[in-house]
Amino acid sequence: MRLLDYVHFNEQYFPAVSSCAHDYARKIAAGYDRMRCSTVVIAGLARSIASILPATMLRMELLGKTFANYHILIYENDSNDETPAMLREWAATNPRVEIVSEKLGAPASLPIRCSSRGERMAHYRGLCQRRIREKYSSADFVILIDTDLEGGWSPDGIASTFAQENWDFVGSNGVIFKRLGWQANTVVHFDAWAFRNDLEFKPLSTKFVNKLSFERGQPFVPLPSCFGGLGIYRMEAYLAGEYRGGDIEHVSFHRTMREKGFDRTFLNPSQLVVYGRKHRRLDVWVKRAQRLFQLLFFRRRIPWRFEKTIDYRETPVRFLNMHGNPTRQAA
Repeated sequence: MRLLDYVHFNEQYFPAVSSCAHDYARKIAAGYDRMRCSTVVIAGLARSIASILPATMLRMELLGKTFANYHILIYENDSNDETPAMLREWAATNPRVEIVSEKLGAPASLPIRCSSRGERMAHYRGLCQRRIREKYSSADFVILIDTDLEGGWSPDGIASTFAQENWDFVGSNGVIFKRLGWQANTVVHFDAWAFRNDLEFKPLSTKFVNKLSFERGQPFVPLPSCFGGLGIYRMEAYLAGEYRGGDIEHVSFHRTMREKGFDRTFLNPSQLVVYGRKHRRLDVWVKRAQRLFQLLFFRRRIPWRFEKTIDYRETPVRFLNMHGNPTRQAA
């Protein structure tokens, strides 16, 4: 199996609601047409993500190739694995890729909301923004992507965003698979930290945001702030924002965008991002009980999506040696 088969986003997991299916298909086609006439900078942060990095690199390149031209900018710091070496090899192979790598001695960010984390992330994002301003500001759009997304993102969902006009920023419908009771593949809206639904940008509880549900094909949802693992900005709006501490970096950024008049910010329910699976303590026992039930009553086995985390360094074909690898093509 090729790495491409591992990283392919299964659009069939998330069909459009039937009443919107025809219009959604039209938007996808129109969006790809616009992307083929536009230029983009794809940017992200990286730290100690060697196991997922081959998939992320390939996904970013394949996304970039849907545009008339693209550049990729990755900021890396303080990794304790192969991440810096892999990024340098990537940049040496693909002239459209730029890597900024630093050893700062900064602590790794824990998965908790705190001001110190927000300040560090704002600093890293600000470095990327300054580099884009200096070198790539002639591009039409900026796509910011979390580089550790196990499930990747929907290319068709991104295309549906570009089919529409009159927006400054569009965030994603970022979801994670989770077991709830006996239901193994419950889809939960995940990115609670960047999600704000009032103009005071009040933080919302994870429990509240997890219960939200958006269906593919539905209209854009106006929101003062969101992200969902992948956000698309018009270049002018992106350069107007400012990353500050004191809150989640995306929130401070979107707040300053609005202050400068770039207030057309939305979540696109069709722009799907999959973080992977949230593993729970009793999953292994529930899985065994389900398997026993299926054997006893001759029921069809329902696979758990993203049951195991894949180390993409161990896939049958290494990323940089793929036959037909897009990085081999001349810029």
